[in-house]
Amino acid sequence: MDIRLIGIDIDGTLLDSHSQLTPATVAALQRAADRGIQVAFSTGRFVTELTYLARQLPMIRYAVTCTGAEVIDLKTGETLARRAFSNAEHRRLYQLLRPLDSMIQIFSEVDNRIHNSARELERCERYCGQGLAAIIRSCHVAEEDLDRYVECYTGQANKLHVFYADRAVKERAKAILSQEPVFLAESTALDLEAMPLGVDKGYGLSQLARHLGLDRSQVAAVGDGGNDAAMLRYAALGVAMGNGSGEAKAAADYITADNDHDGLAQFIDKLLEGAF
Repeated sequence: MDIRLIGIDIDGTLLDSHSQLTPATVAALQRAADRGIQVAFSTGRFVTELTYLARQLPMIRYAVTCTGAEVIDLKTGETLARRAFSNAEHRRLYQLLRPLDSMIQIFSEVDNRIHNSARELERCERYCGQGLAAIIRSCHVAEEDLDRYVECYTGQANKLHVFYADRAVKERAKAILSQEPVFLAESTALDLEAMPLGVDKGYGLSQLARHLGLDRSQVAAVGDGGNDAAMLRYAALGVAMGNGSGEAKAAADYITADNDHDGLAQFIDKLLEGAF
C-alpha cells in the first residue's frame, strides 16, 4: 500500500493511559515523516487543546479537529475546511441539554477557546477523570454564568461536547439528541458529541486528503473510540488500538497493541517495513 497520510486520534491512541507521549511513539512518528508520510492529528479536541502536543511533535503539520468539523494547517493557522452549527442550531442544542446534570463545553470561534461553567470546571474530575481534567483546566475558560455566555454568543460552533457523571443521564441526553438533525458520536463511556449531519472524523480526514491531493487509497487512520469508527471505515487502512472499543475494532482492518504498549508505534513500524 502506498500510504501517504495517517490520521491519528489522540486520547487512547497517541497518548498512553496516563495521557503521556512515549519516546517510542515520538520516534516512530519521526520515522514516518522522514519517509514522506504526512501524519495528522484527528481528534475531538479544539485546536487550542493541541498546542502542547504540536510543540512536542513538530513533524505534524495538520490537524482534523472537533471530530471532523474543522481541518487546520498548524504551521500557518489557516482553516482548510469547516462545517459548523449555526448560532441558532447550537443554541437550541444547548437549551435541550441544559437541564441535565452535565459539563457542557462551548466551542467559540471568537477566541478559539472552549468555555465551561466555572462550577463544573472546578469539579470536572467527576465527569472526565483526573488526567483529562488537568488538560481541560489548563486551557478552557471558566464562565461564572454559562447561560449568559451562550445567550450573548453570536458565532457558529464546530460541535457541542458534553461530559456526564452518570451513564443513565447520558442515555437520556442521547435520546433527546437522536430526535435532532445531528451526527452523534462518543469517545468515552461518559461523553457525547454532536456535530452537523455529515460531519465526522472520516469527513474531516477526506477533506485533508483532498487538500493534499491524495485519494482514499493513500490514507490510513488509527483510533480507539466510537468517534474514530467513521475515519477507520473511510481510510484504506483502518487500525484500531488494542484498548479500543468494540465499535472501533469492528470498523478496523487491523488491530495493533494497546496504548500502554506502544501500539501506534508498532503499527507505524510495520507499515514502514511494508507489512501492509
